[in-house]
Amino acid sequence: MTKEQFLNGTSFRVKGITYKGAETYYYDDCIMKESRSSLDERVVFKGHHCNVNKVGTKGFEGFAFIMNKKVKIKYRFEDLVEFKEEA
Repeated sequence: MTKEQFLNGTSFRVKGITYKGAETYYYDDCIMKESRSSLDERVVFKGHHCNVNKVGTKGFEGFAFIMNKKVKIKYRFEDLVEFKEEA
């Protein structure tokens, strides 16, 4: 995935996660999660996943609070795989 695709809100999965119905994510000033059906992969519901504090040239950094503990994440755009809807 490219930085431009990420910033445009293209749905993606993290490289290596490929089972049917796996969550997808997209950028909308934060990382939003799309929970998908395992039958046809349509989006069942969407929700906030984590905050983004930096978008760089090669990736992004974010954080979320889990049980009052700040958890930081860092991903490179090359590790994000564009999700393509089947027709």
